Amino acid sequence: MVGAAALTPALASAAAGGTVAPSAAQRAAIIKAFGDPPAASRCLTVRLAASNHSYATVRSPHQSNCLQWAFNGVNVIHRSTQGRWRIAFEGSSYRCPVAHIPASVQRDLGVCPYGT
Repeated sequence: MVGAAALTPALASAAAGGTVAPSAAQRAAIIKAFGDPPAASRCLTVRLAASNHSYATVRSPHQSNCLQWAFNGVNVIHRSTQGRWRIAFEGSSYRCPVAHIPASVQRDLGVCPYGT
């Protein structure tokens, strides 16, 4: 029984996609590349793909005090070999898989969470 209980969090985490928190500097650079001003920072969630930290996503929590920054859809921001973050994909209606984004990153960030 203990073994099954220990596996439950790992399975839930895998199903939800694998992301990690960025550093403060990464977060600021990603939000800047996303196009929102620093004032929006408190209302945005930034996560890196666990499988490749050169890819990130920005999400809106849809809280009443953050509605001016709310948006619908998904996005992928990519860090180039020169270290600059740029939007690689934005959309709310699209087909999977998304071209030019690794399948593992798409799963991690919830772009195409059920495989490609």
